Amino acid sequence: MSGSAPNLLSAHVEIIHHHFKSYYHTLDLAAAADVSQILFPSGHRNPIEIPFLWLGDLHPYVFTNLLRSYLLQHDEIHPQFEQNEEDEETEDEEIDPQFDELDEEEIEVGESCEFLKKQWPLMNAWKIQSRKLTTRIDQIERGLRLMVPALMNRVRKAQSGFVTKVGSGEVAAAVAAAEMEEEMVGIVMDANRLRKDVISEIVSVTSVYQGALFLEGLAQFLVGIREERLLQEFKKCKLVIK
Repeated sequence: MSGSAPNLLSAHVEIIHHHFKSYYHTLDLAAAADVSQILFPSGHRNPIEIPFLWLGDLHPYVFTNLLRSYLLQHDEIHPQFEQNEEDEETEDEEIDPQFDELDEEEIEVGESCEFLKKQWPLMNAWKIQSRKLTTRIDQIERGLRLMVPALMNRVRKAQSGFVTKVGSGEVAAAVAAAEMEEEMVGIVMDANRLRKDVISEIVSVTSVYQGALFLEGLAQFLVGIREERLLQEFKKCKLVIK
């Protein structure tokens, strides 16, 4: 039974991960059909979503920022974990053995203890922050700092190429527009591939519990920014321009 819970959770993580990959595949198909509906989604995106969009969908930095938020949140809630190992060992030695034995007896009984036993790995998922995880996050973000500007540079080149061709009369406007559209489809697909790769990298480098919490948080974020109540509150906000 002890090994069944992680295996079941791992299966659910894979299902949600596959859902995101399928979503971006569908987005690729939509871009191929009409890239303008992806790049200018005013009809099916609300005002809260738009600031988070980049080339048709969430900016990949949203994924790494979400992951870092879990790590930072744990550090703020549990600053005591920053103590060195010597301090922890000293505190352990000062604990009265009688209280230690009492705690062990209490943990072994009761339904609440069984619930705690099942939830403990999730509750402490971010307690263990391996050097491999933080190093990989840094590597992913360094890659994004190279790839995001490169894709935006391709967008600028496609747009300037369209203007140059039409302005010089080199080709008909319709031909130039078709060429630019073809290039933009490729750019959007590459952006979607980048998003998929970042999510996959995060899932692969995290533990099954961390990966589950990350995907859950991402799903909650996507649902949350479309919540009608939040949208109504957003519309009530007044921006003061000085």
